[in-house]
Amino acid sequence: MAFDPILRPVVALKSGRTRGSVLDRVLREDGEEKPAEPGLARLSSYDIEQVDRGLLSEGLAQVKVLQGEGRSPLLFAPAAFATLASPRGRRDVVEILADAQKRLNARLVLEITNLDPGLPPSRLVEVLSLLRPACRTVFARIKVERRAIRAITDCTLAGVAIEAAHIADPEDEDLLTRVRLVLANVGPRMLLHNLRSTAAIHAAHGAGISYASLDLAHMGGALRNLANKSGGEVAPAAARFL
Repeated sequence: MAFDPILRPVVALKSGRTRGSVLDRVLREDGEEKPAEPGLARLSSYDIEQVDRGLLSEGLAQVKVLQGEGRSPLLFAPAAFATLASPRGRRDVVEILADAQKRLNARLVLEITNLDPGLPPSRLVEVLSLLRPACRTVFARIKVERRAIRAITDCTLAGVAIEAAHIADPEDEDLLTRVRLVLANVGPRMLLHNLRSTAAIHAAHGAGISYASLDLAHMGGALRNLANKSGGEVAPAAARFL
């Protein structure tokens, strides 16, 4: 079992423009690439903290510039709740992200991952208060499950992040609309991670979802070709018009 950092473009779906990037984590196991969260859940809190610190440091050190149109590009960065609940882990993550934010002239969006669905909302609110003002914009990455949603509702989050792989059909606009509406009480914005087709991008746009990260390695056709020509990022309006 090994974890690696990976940088993926983030599209603002309303405008169809590249808005920034997410420094994501992937689990490589049995010859497959998988979302990191299930693998992290098998580790101790100490080991999760080590993985978070190492992947953020390694991944951000490789980033020389962020692509993003208009205002300062967004930088979405994940860290597990266990790491952020630890004073040492929280301090180290904030320092790493603050340095990258300054160096890349980025607007930071912190994603809290690996939240226990049984976590008291008051505990999440406490950790959020300790993260601010260093991290003003915070999303929670969860599965669309009742207990997980209830645990983060009314916690002053800026938004929710969901893995497309956890949606039954990420190309179903009606389904994505229902998911967005269910999550609306958590925060005003939503990020759908790792879309792999233009049909999924169109569906997410039609559903009114704010942002999508794109898994370019698994995309075929015109979008991947266009991304390759633009240095791995999606050109303006590609998500809407391809």
